[in-house]
Amino acid sequence: MMDLENRIAIVTGGASGIGRSIALKLATQGAKISIGDVQGLPREGGKKTEEIIKERGGEAIFTKIDISKDSQVEKLIEKTVRSFGGIDILVNNAAADQSAGTIEEMSIEEWERVIGTNLTGMFLCTKYAIPHLKQSKGSRIINIASQLGLVGYKNRPAYCASKGGVINFSKQLAVEYASIPILVNSVCPGLIQTHRTKRVFENESIKQRLELETPLPYFGNPEDVAEVVAFLASDRSRYITGTDIVVDGGYTAK
Repeated sequence: MMDLENRIAIVTGGASGIGRSIALKLATQGAKISIGDVQGLPREGGKKTEEIIKERGGEAIFTKIDISKDSQVEKLIEKTVRSFGGIDILVNNAAADQSAGTIEEMSIEEWERVIGTNLTGMFLCTKYAIPHLKQSKGSRIINIASQLGLVGYKNRPAYCASKGGVINFSKQLAVEYASIPILVNSVCPGLIQTHRTKRVFENESIKQRLELETPLPYFGNPEDVAEVVAFLASDRSRYITGTDIVVDGGYTAK
C-alpha cells in the first residue's frame, strides 16, 4: 500500500533507532523524506538513513542540524521545500535524554540542554513548518513524546518535564489549527529496544524488573512505533487530532 505517495515528510532524529524506522516506514508508503539529525556520519548517521531509502527506490535528503538552534531549523525547512516543493508531514522525533540524577544534582546547563532539544527544538521545527503545512491538503504533525511524559520516574526530572510538555503542546496545536485543518497528535513509546537502550536490556536485573512492570510478555521495537506514526500520517487518521497514542506494552496502564 502506498498511503503516502508523493507526500513530503520531515523526520527529525532520523539517523537511527525510532527515527530511522519512522523515516523508512514513511518512505515505503511512498513519502519523500527529509531527515534532520545532529548525527551525520555516513556509515551510521542521517546520511545512512538517506542512502537506505534511496537504495530501496525512494527519495530522501539529509540535513545535519541541531534542532535547538533557530537558524539551523530554518535551513532544514528551506532545504526541504527547495528540494521537494513543500511539506505535508512533520514528525518531531529528535530528543535528548538526561544524565541520571535528582533535581538537586542537576545543573542548569543539563536542564537547558534537555529542554532545549525536547521542547524548544520541537517548537522551532513546528513554527517554521506551519506556513508550509497550511498549504497542504492533508497536513499532519506527529510529536514523539514518551511514557515518561505520563508518569513520574526517579532521576529523570528534565526528561519527564519535557515529554509531558510535548503531549500538551500537541493538544494545543491541534486546537489552534483544527480549522485549516492540520491534524496534530503525539505518540508515547515505552522502553523500545534500540542502540540507545541496549545497555539497559543487557543488564539482567534491570531487564527482569522491566519484564515485571510490562504487562505484555515482550518488549517493543522501533517498527512498532513507526507503524503508529505511518497510520497517523495517512488519510486513515482523518478524524483523529489532539490525542496521544501510547505504545508501551501496557506499562502506563498498570
